[in-house]
Amino acid sequence: MPTVALIGDSHSQALWPNVRKALAGTDYEVVFSEANAGWAEHTYRSRMPDLPARLASAKPDVVVVELGANVPYTRGTERYAEEMRWLLQVARDAGASRIIWYGPPATSSSADPNITRNHEWATEQQAALLPSLGVEWYDPRDITRTGHRSDGVHFDSASYVRWAGDITNTILNPPGFSLARIPKAVVISGTVGIAAILVVVALRLRGKI
Repeated sequence: MPTVALIGDSHSQALWPNVRKALAGTDYEVVFSEANAGWAEHTYRSRMPDLPARLASAKPDVVVVELGANVPYTRGTERYAEEMRWLLQVARDAGASRIIWYGPPATSSSADPNITRNHEWATEQQAALLPSLGVEWYDPRDITRTGHRSDGVHFDSASYVRWAGDITNTILNPPGFSLARIPKAVVISGTVGIAAILVVVALRLRGKI
């Protein structure tokens, strides 16, 4: 059974319970979860020095990160890149073979302009670096343009459920998976062929082949 670790900020306080619920009954098990309001990569590094050891103890196959909303644009490209690389190394040292990373969500017109600027800057920094490091990086702004609370930053329950659904679908559907990649040996005519394909689909989802 593939294991999952979840690391995030205040948004994750609403996201992770929904992701856990959505993964229940699947082949994936959540073995680690952290959601801390106002935190970013550098905050985890300074305030949670035992994170590398705790994550390594959990031995996750997949690490899902939802961070970036609390990174000020004044932090600078080089400094922020080093902090992202640090968290990636922590995840990989813990044994993760997949790292999924969601950047900052969309803000509304009622948000503090500086927060919106921070979100946009962090998104640009993540997009420029993370995919080149083998990370499955996602920009959630298209699915978070509505449902804001009065602060223009956080969301109502239905919006977090929608966002959590997108994260869950990403976990359950590794990149590169398609029926076209099923070995030719199992492409057999009739009912036996369909059954064989379903077996291979299940094995691929479990990371066995």
